[in-house]
Amino acid sequence: MSILLQSIMAPILASAVTLVVGKSMREKTGWVAFLASLYSTLLLSTAFLKVYSGEVMVERYMSSHLIGAFTLVADGLNASIALTIAILSTVIAVYSIGYMKGESNLGAYFTLYLLYEAGMIGTVLSSNLAFFFLFFELMLLPSWALVAVWGTGDRVKVAFKYFIFTEAGALSILAGIAATRALSGTFDMFKVAAGVGALDPGLLSAIVSAFLIGFFVKMAIFPLHTWLPDAHAEAPTPISALLSPAMIGIGGYGAMRVLYTCFPMVLHLKVFMMTLGVLALITMAYGGFMAYAQSDLKRLLAYSSISQMGYMLFGIASASPIGVLGAILLYVSHGLCKASLFMISGIFMHEFKTRDINMLRGLAARMPYTATAALISFLGLAGAPPILGFWSELYIFLGSVYTASSGLALDVTRLSITGLAVVLSILTAGYGLWTVKRIFYGEENELAKTAHEASVTLLAPAFLLAVFAVVLGVYPGVVMKAFSLLARSV
Repeated sequence: MSILLQSIMAPILASAVTLVVGKSMREKTGWVAFLASLYSTLLLSTAFLKVYSGEVMVERYMSSHLIGAFTLVADGLNASIALTIAILSTVIAVYSIGYMKGESNLGAYFTLYLLYEAGMIGTVLSSNLAFFFLFFELMLLPSWALVAVWGTGDRVKVAFKYFIFTEAGALSILAGIAATRALSGTFDMFKVAAGVGALDPGLLSAIVSAFLIGFFVKMAIFPLHTWLPDAHAEAPTPISALLSPAMIGIGGYGAMRVLYTCFPMVLHLKVFMMTLGVLALITMAYGGFMAYAQSDLKRLLAYSSISQMGYMLFGIASASPIGVLGAILLYVSHGLCKASLFMISGIFMHEFKTRDINMLRGLAARMPYTATAALISFLGLAGAPPILGFWSELYIFLGSVYTASSGLALDVTRLSITGLAVVLSILTAGYGLWTVKRIFYGEENELAKTAHEASVTLLAPAFLLAVFAVVLGVYPGVVMKAFSLLARSV
């Protein structure tokens, strides 16, 4: 069994183990999930290093003649995304051990957790559209159950809304896949372009739009976003830390793969790509302004995720490998920083039984490590150097400027939209720093006087991810190498 297949199968096989041992091991079942996720992380690290050295990894396994081979690919477009998913799953498994202690039926929880992880990794690595869709659906079912069973508030209603929205989006993707297979004669993403290159651009735009509607639901792009604040706020916090940083960005990965690999001819349709840029701009602004209006920390982070997916879409809409590189880096940066912030919100819920920002004040002196992780993570979302988020935003905006200036005449419209996007990026710094100020600084209230750092299993994962975001930002050599790999992939 090869590296990429093992990285998917490890959590699937471990899910059977957690179901059996869950009743006796309770929250310690999380260590089984941790080991399986760690194994996937090590495998995908090996794959990433191979891709980093210039190799494209391809694994093919026989399937039916009608569907084609079950093919897994790791290249410059997806290797870092798959590795990020595995890293987050590994770290959050440890966090779940401390956070879910005392909850019932934890064997089922970690079984669903591992299946959810396998679905995400499988979606990113699959290059056969049929298997891509199967793994895409595998992401939905476990995550729906995790929200419905272990969530908070009106969790059943919230989970149902989440399921309906994302399933409707999946059906739109299925329609796009069916049309692609009918017109190109293949499910192989890397062969689609050769089969549809001579077709009418209007028809291709319609097919791509079917894909993108489904991906935009997953990304929570305005106006297909309304499921996300409820689902991310009411999901159990470890799952919020996977839903927001890892899963919704997979919609962005799907959009990149479909546009740049399957239908690259659509990139030359100026009106189509500019429409995507405007949608990205609206999403950035909407999510940012709505974050300011929240007193519930988890809802603030959820709206922040909507805004961040606007940035990712802006990079995709740049029609440039530079912008796509920025989108990939944003996936990694957002994954690390937002997972850290959701885990910090869970620390507040665990320690103080509240996530209301107005109830929290003056915590920095008694929770310095938590405060440091929160500040780094919010600055990472804002694109402040020397954190990885700086490089992601830089490449996103540079990609759009490059496209605007690479034609025979300067594209003033695209350049204007890019300038507006740069100005809107101030929103992220504003709500991030304002949230840090309200929670960690000012005069201590009664709640803060009893505060102390959380246990190692809760604090260490959040702090580790924040530090990792800084390390990747300080040593950006991998960014420069990634650009050459990405240029060959798209």
